[in-house]
Amino acid sequence: MAAVTAEFDVFLNHRGPDVKPNFVAHLQQALQEAGCRPFVDNKSLETGQHGQNKIFEALRGARVHVAIFSEHYAESKYCLKELCDMLESKKLIIPVFYHVSPDSLRCKPHGPYTEAFRKHHRRRSASEVEKWKDALRMAAELEGFKLDYNGDEAELKTKIVSKVRDYLRASEPPLDGPYQVGLEETSKELIETLNSMEKDVAILSLFGMGGIGKTTLAEKIYFSFEKNDTFEKKSKLMTVREKPILDLQKELAWDLFREDVKSMEGFNKCFKHAMDRKVLILIDDIDEKGQFDKLIPDINKLCPGSRIIITSRDSNVVNNIVKVGNCKCLSHKMNLLSTIDSRRLFNWHAFHNVDATDGFQELAEKVADACCNLPLALKVIGCLLFDKREKCDLESTWPQTIKTLSEEEGILGQLRISYDGLSTPASKLMFLDIACFMIGQRKNIAMQIFEACKSDYKGPASSFNSLKDKCLVQLDEDGRIVMHDCLRDMGRQVVMNQSHNMEKGTPSHLWDPEMVQRVLQNKEVGT
Repeated sequence: MAAVTAEFDVFLNHRGPDVKPNFVAHLQQALQEAGCRPFVDNKSLETGQHGQNKIFEALRGARVHVAIFSEHYAESKYCLKELCDMLESKKLIIPVFYHVSPDSLRCKPHGPYTEAFRKHHRRRSASEVEKWKDALRMAAELEGFKLDYNGDEAELKTKIVSKVRDYLRASEPPLDGPYQVGLEETSKELIETLNSMEKDVAILSLFGMGGIGKTTLAEKIYFSFEKNDTFEKKSKLMTVREKPILDLQKELAWDLFREDVKSMEGFNKCFKHAMDRKVLILIDDIDEKGQFDKLIPDINKLCPGSRIIITSRDSNVVNNIVKVGNCKCLSHKMNLLSTIDSRRLFNWHAFHNVDATDGFQELAEKVADACCNLPLALKVIGCLLFDKREKCDLESTWPQTIKTLSEEEGILGQLRISYDGLSTPASKLMFLDIACFMIGQRKNIAMQIFEACKSDYKGPASSFNSLKDKCLVQLDEDGRIVMHDCLRDMGRQVVMNQSHNMEKGTPSHLWDPEMVQRVLQNKEVGT
C-alpha cells in the first residue's frame, strides 16, 4: 500500500460517458497543475497493468476521494462498488453533484436513478443492490459541491481543486521520528516562547550554514502550529531564493486570500485590504531583505496573533528583517549536532536504526565523525552506504569513504562522494540535469523530458528512484522536484570541473545567463 499512496493523491470516481471527455478531463488537468496526483482509470493505467486491480489499489492508496454524481452514474456497477469501498476506507470523500441534486441519491420512487436500480435488481443480488443504495444515501448527506444547468464549471473546478489541495496540505504528517534527532528540545522551547507572545504578531527567524537543519526545524514548528485551529489561513513558501518573487506572491495570495493575482501591484492591494485574519506563514531560505518586504509589504497589517517563520543563511538578513514593524521577534542560531546525535542520525539513514549493525559499529562512528556533525552530510552519506553491507563493503567501501571524507574540505566536497557513488551514467547525468535545470519542475513534466532523451536515458524512472533513495532529490507536497541548495551547488561544481578538463572548456550544462552569453560570444557552442 505504501507504493500506491506515493503514486496517487486523489481518486476520481465517475461515470466516464457522462463527464470524462469534458469536466473530468479539465478537473484532472487542474489538479495536476496544482501539484496533486489524480487517478482517472484508463488515463492513469500503464500498459500491461490489470485494470480492476490497479483501480482498487489507487482507490485504497489515495488520500482524497472525489465522487462525481452525474445523471447516469447509478447505471455503472463499477461506480457503485467504488463508492462502497470509498466509504469503507473512512477517508475524505468530496461529492460533486453534477446536474443532479443530493436528493437524487436518496433513491426515492420516480427519481433519476430509479430505472438504473430496476435493472440492477434483475441482475444482482438484493443484498448487493441494497448496499449500493445505502452508499448513495450516505453520500447524499456529505458536504460537497453542486452544479446545475446554469452553473459555472470553471468555478466548480476551482473550488474542488482548492478543497483537495488544502486537505492534502493540512494532512501532511509532521516530520517526527528518528530522522530528526537533536531538534525536540529546541522546537519545544521555541514553540513555547512564540505561544507566550499571545496576541502580538511574532516572527521566528532561524539562521545558520547550509545543511545544518534550518528547514527541518522550521517545518517541524510550522506543522506543530498548523494543527492549531486558531490560524485561519496558512502558507508555506519553500526555497524562496530559487523562485521569482511574483510566483511567490501568487502562491501566498492564493493560500491566504484565494485571490489569483496577476502582478505585484495586485498582490500589494490584495494584502492591504484582505489581511484581517490570523495567519501562519513559513518563508524558507531568504537571502535578502527585499524578498521579505515584497512578500510582507506591511507587517503592521497582519492580524494580531499571526506567526511568521523565516530561515536564512545570512544573520544580517535576519537582523534587518526583525527590526521592521510593530512585532515581537525571536531569533535562533542553528548549531551543529552533538557527536551522539550525529551518530544516531547517520545510523538511521545507513541502517534504518539508531544503532549500527553488528560488525559495523566502529566504522559507522568513524564515518559519522568524518561528516563533521552536519545533518545534510550525515543523511546523504548514510543513504549512500545503506545497501553497502556485504563483507567486501566492510573491507573496502566503508574504509575508502572514511578516507575520502577525511581528505575533503567543506560540505560540497563531502557531498561529491554521493555523486561519485551513483551506479549508472544515466543517474549521474540526471542528477546534473536536475541540479542545473529541473529544480522546481513538476516530476511528470521532467520525466516526459527525460523519456524524450532516449539516447541518454533508458528507463528514467529507475534513475530518478535511485536519486530519491540516495536522498539526492525529493518531491515537495505539490509534486515538484526539490534539491538542497548545497547538493545543487555541488552538482553545478561538477559540471564546471568537467568543463575545465575539456579541450574547449565549454560546460555541458548552461544554466547561468552570463555563462551563456560568454559561450556565444566566444563561439564555443558545440553541435
